[in-house]
Amino acid sequence: MQNLEISPKALQVINLVKNAVSKSVTGVSFFSIKNYTNLSGETSNQLINVGINYEKSKQKDIEFLENINLSEYDFKSPIDLLQQAKAELIAAFIKPNENMSNAQKNAFTIIFPGVEVHNENGLLYIYGYGVSKTILVKGEYKDKKSKPLTIAKDELRKLLKTSHFRKFGIEIGNELKANGETIEI
Repeated sequence: MQNLEISPKALQVINLVKNAVSKSVTGVSFFSIKNYTNLSGETSNQLINVGINYEKSKQKDIEFLENINLSEYDFKSPIDLLQQAKAELIAAFIKPNENMSNAQKNAFTIIFPGVEVHNENGLLYIYGYGVSKTILVKGEYKDKKSKPLTIAKDELRKLLKTSHFRKFGIEIGNELKANGETIEI
């Protein structure tokens, strides 16, 4: 692997995140990302919680799925399909796709939990639990043509804590704020 050159601005962001997390007793800290534009052209302000343990959230979601009474919810998918979706989601949590996991591990250099740099493009990524989102400019999203099982899985995912984890590529035009400090990128 080659040595990464991290820009002074990226180092400033890394230090901001490190300082915010280190000042937290729990290792969890809130970050505000302003003017974040995703790949679909949507621009939003995001509030995320960096430092929440994804593995603990995943275990809680497995427990939730194992104990859910599907008839207590107003799902659009039929119960038999939801049962299959539930079983497949639990299996995926227990044994994730190793090829995808290895590809992810090899694609990023972790600065510390929740902050990483992409090995190829050098872009800084912040990963955390999405608390709130305010859409400033709507994006253009393609219509999904999902299979019934995927739709059933999506209905269940909406109930899971892990579905709120997000990864943000921080680039020019974003503003990051933590513990009262603001950095315009």
